[in-house]
Amino acid sequence: MYSLVPGAELMNRLKKFTTFMDMADDTWRYIFIFNPLNAYYFTGTMQDGVLFIQRGEEPIYFIKRSISRAEKEIRYCKIVPYKTYDDIKNYLTLNTFFPAFIDKGFITIEMLEKFNSCFEFGKIYSCHKPLRMCRSVKSKYELDILKTAGEIHKDIMVNIVPEILSEDISEHEAAMLIYNEFLKKGHQAIVRTERQGMEQHTINVNFGESSLKTYRYDSPVGTTGMYITSPFLGSSKITLKQNDLISISSVLGINGYNSVATYSYAFNSLIDYIRRQQDHLVNIKNIAEEMLKPGIQPSQLYTAVMENIHPEIQGIFMGIGDEVVEHLGRGVGLTIDEYPKLSKDNQNPLVENMVVTLNFFAALEGYGTTGLAHTYIVTTEGGVSINGSANDVIVAGKYL
Repeated sequence: MYSLVPGAELMNRLKKFTTFMDMADDTWRYIFIFNPLNAYYFTGTMQDGVLFIQRGEEPIYFIKRSISRAEKEIRYCKIVPYKTYDDIKNYLTLNTFFPAFIDKGFITIEMLEKFNSCFEFGKIYSCHKPLRMCRSVKSKYELDILKTAGEIHKDIMVNIVPEILSEDISEHEAAMLIYNEFLKKGHQAIVRTERQGMEQHTINVNFGESSLKTYRYDSPVGTTGMYITSPFLGSSKITLKQNDLISISSVLGINGYNSVATYSYAFNSLIDYIRRQQDHLVNIKNIAEEMLKPGIQPSQLYTAVMENIHPEIQGIFMGIGDEVVEHLGRGVGLTIDEYPKLSKDNQNPLVENMVVTLNFFAALEGYGTTGLAHTYIVTTEGGVSINGSANDVIVAGKYL
C-alpha cells in the first residue's frame, strides 16, 4: 500500500500549476505554500513546513520535521531545514518589491500577520484559485488510484454490508464492523476536507429517522452520531428494527485519494412508497450523469435536475425546509470537498477528468432518508462512476 509519487507526476503537476498561475497573473514571481496537503501534491511528502516556488527555479521545501522522512519520500525539489520564518527570509534574500502569492484558502490571519511581519512584502495575493483548478483536473496516475478506491468501496457496500446488518445491532456497532472492513482493504483511516475546521468521518450509519438529524457538514444526509461533539459513526442507542430504512454514507481513501458514496438499504422488506421515491431520484440522477461532460456548466446541470424533480419529492429533495442543501455535489480528490461545486451559481465549465460527487436524496419523515451518492469522472461520454450504482435500495436481512 505504501508507495511514492513518481517524480514525473510531481513535475507535471508543478508545470500545470504554474500555467494556471500565468493565466491568473503572468507577472508572478514568488509563491509560498503553507497547506501540507498542497505541498504533498507538489512534493510527494507531507511535512510541517513551507514550500517555496519561484518562477524558473527549483522549488524549495523548508521543513521543520521530518527532514529524514522527506529525504526518503520526496522525488524532486530542494529540502532545507528551518525553525522560524527568519531562517527562510535569510536563506532566500528576496526582493520584497515583488508581491508574494500564498494559499489564502488555508492560512489563518495570525499566520499571515506573523509571516509578513518577518518578510514585509508590499503586497500579498492569493494563489488559491489556481491551486484548486490545478488539483481539480486529475492525471492518469490519480484516476488509477481513485478507480482502485472505488472498486474496493463498491465491493464492501454491495457485498459485505448487507451481511453485517442484523436485527438489534446498533448504528455504532454496524459502523465499527464496516470500518474494520475498510481498514482491512487498505483504507487510509483519515478523511480530509478542504474547508478549514470542517470535519467528516469514514462511516456514518443511520437507521430510520436518524438520517434526518442534520449537522454542520452540508450534506442532505444527517446523522445522530456518537455525541453532540462527534456526530459521526453512529449511535450506540439506536438499534436496527424490522423494515427500517438505512442510510450509510462513507468515504474510502487509498494513497491519499477518496471514493465517496452513500448507499440506501432496507431491513427485510422495502415498502412501495420508499421504492417509488428512490425511482424518482434515480431518474434525475440519470439526467445529471449524462450531463457530466466537458464544457457543461454546473449551473446548467443543477437547473436541469431541478426542472425534472417529480412532484412527489418536491419539498423533500436534498432536505426539508431551511435545511435544504443547495448543491448536488463537490469535487473529490485528496479531499472530499474540492473544486468544482455543482451549484446553481457556478458557471465555470466542467473539464475532462475532473472528479465529482453527485448526490440525490429525499428526506422522508417517519422513515429517514433514501437516495444515493457516487463519485464520477467527467468524460466526453458523460459521468462515469468509480464506485458502483446504488439505483436500488438494497434489501438486507436474514429472512430473504
